[in-house]
Amino acid sequence: MKLIKYILFIITLIIAVVFIQELHSINVLSDGITHVMIKIPYFTDALGFEDGLLTWQAIIFALSIGVFIGFIIALIQIISQKAEIISLKSTQRKLNDELDLLRNKSLDDDLDLIDDENIGDEL
Repeated sequence: MKLIKYILFIITLIIAVVFIQELHSINVLSDGITHVMIKIPYFTDALGFEDGLLTWQAIIFALSIGVFIGFIIALIQIISQKAEIISLKSTQRKLNDELDLLRNKSLDDDLDLIDDENIGDEL
């Protein structure tokens, strides 16, 4: 199953690379030489890309940012789940200790037992 998953992942990567190369070759201005540039606000000014990014660079940049944000969200969820598990284990340990104390507690011997024969007489 893992082999099939890896093969599908590699095929997806190859298709993505072919798509990005085709996109790069299609996005040419009318002069046939100059490629289309994409300007991203705050990014192009800060890094010195005054003209903008090529289309394939913009796509890879957007996908990379999305993957990075996804990893951060997953990491936060894992950390919060681990904290919840630790809290639940602590509560379980406390409840187990209390249950053990209740099991070991002696019963009172002052219980009055009623015979079945006397129950019918009382009714």
